[in-house]
Amino acid sequence: MQSNFDKELDKILGTRKIFHIMECEICGYDEIYFKDPETNKQIGVACEGCNYIKKIDL
Repeated sequence: MQSNFDKELDKILGTRKIFHIMECEICGYDEIYFKDPETNKQIGVACEGCNYIKKIDL
């Protein structure tokens, strides 16, 4: 079963692949950077602990 956060990631970022994970400076949870699996360009960053999702339009 998919969490609400994962459903929001699907809506905002669509198909994605994790390319970097680091500790979030705000909450200490994982801050995850995503790339498009086809183009390998960064498409967004998210932190479930902060409930934060940012889409990057390059």
